[in-house]
Amino acid sequence: MGDPQGIGPEVIRKALKHPGLSRLGKFVCIGDKMLLKGVPAGIAGIEYKTPGEGALKSLERGVDLIKNGAINALVTAPLSKEAVSRYIKGFRGHTEYLAGVFGVKRFDMMFVSDKIRLSLVTRHVPLKDVPGLITKKAVLDCIELMQETLRQRFNIRRPRIAVLGLNPHAGEGGLLGREDISQILPAINKAHDQGIKAEGPFPADTFFCHDKGFDGIVAMYHDQGLAPIKGMYFKDLVNFTAGLPFVRTSPVHGTAYDIAGRGIADPSSMIAAIKLACRLTSPLPGLPAPYGAGEGK
Repeated sequence: MGDPQGIGPEVIRKALKHPGLSRLGKFVCIGDKMLLKGVPAGIAGIEYKTPGEGALKSLERGVDLIKNGAINALVTAPLSKEAVSRYIKGFRGHTEYLAGVFGVKRFDMMFVSDKIRLSLVTRHVPLKDVPGLITKKAVLDCIELMQETLRQRFNIRRPRIAVLGLNPHAGEGGLLGREDISQILPAINKAHDQGIKAEGPFPADTFFCHDKGFDGIVAMYHDQGLAPIKGMYFKDLVNFTAGLPFVRTSPVHGTAYDIAGRGIADPSSMIAAIKLACRLTSPLPGLPAPYGAGEGK
């Protein structure tokens, strides 16, 4: 359900009424029964006193269903990190929470559409902290997980991976910052040694201007990667958590309190999140393969 005061319940209701979704699988909605009334799916109801508690209880119930084998994929609606952090100190979001619950050490946010797949070396951290977190190990871990995910989840046998630089113009040979040559380039070279087709570091300001034929992109920080691709692919873009032992997806928008309850929320990203979860979990005859499946270039 996500935050009950946000647009989560609305986009869930709209998405599950979308033509064609019913043949992709069986669905269970978790959350406030009144807010989810009328959905063509089962409802696992919860009780709560505040929006933050409602969002957290919905998430916890989803985790229980995954652990018990009752469901094999989880699609989460947007919540307020601030509201949930009143119940879990230091709560950073669905991604970090689920990784912690399932004991996963290497995980990432991967943003997926039929045209792009992008992961982040750093996620929900202040911008001032990013340079110190860009290490050879962190970049290499992200490249390795991207490679593993593209091969195992998306059936791309020999993926090409682009790695963006951190600084303007990828540092201009160290003139505008040394992280690109001291941390990012060595990580790319190490990936080469492991047989991974990683290239870069590329200047981020011009990278998205042309289709360069890469199967995956590694960005250094949140807005570097998400600002351009949300602008280009927002309605079809899905957040997929790489590294978990099950499929978890979500739409890429937030709670959108300003339009909640007005009936005008666009369910496109939620529809895309549900479709991707179904395709990655158990493809059915006649359905297209997961986005981007192929040989790699």
